Amino acid sequence: MNRKTILLFWISLGTLFSFNYVLVDSFVGINWGRMATQQLVPSMVVDLLLQNGIPELKLFSPSTNVLPAFANSSIGLSVTFQDYQLRRMNNSKDIYDWIGKNVKKHVDNGVDIRYLYVGNEPFTKRYEKRINDEVVYYLEEARKALDRHDLKYIKTTTAHFTDILTNVTKPSQGDFREDIKDKMLDLLKFLKEHNAPLVINIFPIYMLSTKQMPVDFAFFDRKNILDYFIKDGPHIYTNIFTFTYDTLVSALTKAGYSDMEIMVGQVGWPTDGFPNANPKYAERYHRGLLRFLKRNEGTPLRPNKTINVYITALSDENRMVTQWGEYQRHWGIYRHDGSPKYKIDFSLKDRDEEPTTAKGTVKMPNRWCVYDHSVNADSEKLTEQVNYACNSSDCTLLSPGATCDNLNSTQRASFAFNMYFQMNSQQIEYCDFQGMGVITTDDPSTPNCRFPIEILSIDVVDNGAWKMASYNEDANPTIIPLGLALSALFCIVLFLCLIMWF
Repeated sequence: MNRKTILLFWISLGTLFSFNYVLVDSFVGINWGRMATQQLVPSMVVDLLLQNGIPELKLFSPSTNVLPAFANSSIGLSVTFQDYQLRRMNNSKDIYDWIGKNVKKHVDNGVDIRYLYVGNEPFTKRYEKRINDEVVYYLEEARKALDRHDLKYIKTTTAHFTDILTNVTKPSQGDFREDIKDKMLDLLKFLKEHNAPLVINIFPIYMLSTKQMPVDFAFFDRKNILDYFIKDGPHIYTNIFTFTYDTLVSALTKAGYSDMEIMVGQVGWPTDGFPNANPKYAERYHRGLLRFLKRNEGTPLRPNKTINVYITALSDENRMVTQWGEYQRHWGIYRHDGSPKYKIDFSLKDRDEEPTTAKGTVKMPNRWCVYDHSVNADSEKLTEQVNYACNSSDCTLLSPGATCDNLNSTQRASFAFNMYFQMNSQQIEYCDFQGMGVITTDDPSTPNCRFPIEILSIDVVDNGAWKMASYNEDANPTIIPLGLALSALFCIVLFLCLIMWF
């Protein structure tokens, strides 16, 4: 082998390792929340992520029936040690045992867990938190437990809502709230000592509405930035993302941590439930965001810096709390049946195409529960039944500015009845409503409002027993009759046999 060949070999090898290093340190991941009655099977999600080139996934709970599907998949995972679980920990041993059961066990089986989130948004003012004073203690104990389990490479951190920052008009004014500043300093010290990132959740649609900024300030592809921009000394801000990011950079600098790594734990645009929440704007927002990330241009205060983000979210969550807006149930890039809502290219190649559709989902029969017009019900009683249905299901699409906001009163009743009926797996007794409901096979959808149908999911529940279920992680799954399950499995087997035969 001559010198030229050897030199080319080492140059190629060095280039290969440099390329891999960039891939490891730079990524666009996605969040998968499971607060929904309609669940994609974990193995389907693995396929979706691999087919769409998504290297990282963040879970809000270490679900025992989810993590095994990711074994040897090359997908990096972040799992969350949730607040309610932390409150049950009485001592260090409890935390050590929890990590052994929910982290170490899966790592030993080939699951690539890279981050452990301890709690979520501990200092937010949006709702009462019970671990805010102890979050650093829990981080320290989790870190010790991971080390004892020989999992030193897994980083421990926690995510924060943007209200940890003071309300400012310019990023240079950024600082942490006075009431949490001492706690934040303790947390930043921990993160620095353990080389872990500070994670911030950025929700542009929420921030624009609270700051009363124009919706166009959300987007990266604005044609006329002179319509609205923010000048801060020598820096110009033309979108809410860089404005918020640099507000955090200013706060970190004032706290003495100017070089701390920042990771965006959640960012995205909803598709319904609020004015301007629609697939068109969601596609525009994500296309602009991914182009921005691809350029690695950074922000005015951190130019030419890579920014790592997790997009919110993989699919909608019809059980998500809505106290801060009905759109919180509609972050999903995918519908509950695994079909994409709009175009997005996670490969950062700016391809004008929709992501891969999930394969294997099975819808329930084409039947809906609607208002029975022959009843001619009293309006007060009808309203009472509609409220009952909505309180027990998901009627966020009926909210002002949402997709189904234009329905008339009886159509709204039908929509509410159907949501309750579908979320209870189309069981006949859930379409009564004191005689006002009736089941139909005629699709009641309108051109602008789709009346959904529940999906079936084959998942592992009840200590590993296979059952057909409309799956809800936070409640007991509603089991579909065994005959229907066996029929569905028989059809799947028959289909596969036909493929092999021909």
